[in-house]
Amino acid sequence: MTDVANIASAAWHVIESGKPSASLASNTCNAVPAGVADPISSLTGAQGPNRLTWRLQMENAFGVEVVDIAFDLRWEYGARHHGGGAFIPNCYLYVPRCSVLWGFDVDVQINVHNPSNAGTETAPVARLPLTVSGSVSSLVNTRSLQWDFQLFGDGNYHTS
Repeated sequence: MTDVANIASAAWHVIESGKPSASLASNTCNAVPAGVADPISSLTGAQGPNRLTWRLQMENAFGVEVVDIAFDLRWEYGARHHGGGAFIPNCYLYVPRCSVLWGFDVDVQINVHNPSNAGTETAPVARLPLTVSGSVSSLVNTRSLQWDFQLFGDGNYHTS
């Protein structure tokens, strides 16, 4: 089994109009064996979750903090299918802090790209690429945001 698929959400809102999205808690993604009738139930031995945290902080021209948002990306890893491979049964994003002052608007979404096998045919390691992106807008300007991640079924990750 070498093909890997995401059978959960492929994109969802994280921050809408300066507040955490109501749908944030119910959306997840994964990187599991493709073509298996019930891949989540057939996986065993998941570890973690691992986590990546980062913050978006911005000040206005007067030095006042106008945006302070904390992100917490978590994923379970090392799940085996019939005793082999390393898959990601669950990946989700929390927003433990979100402060956006009046006059500023923040919109952020997550997009999950097609997962793939970063290992071999006999020892698959799931690779789950995702992008968290959006913008911060005020009356004067708009700033684009983007964070790219590759999460791996063995617990490793890359950011760019």
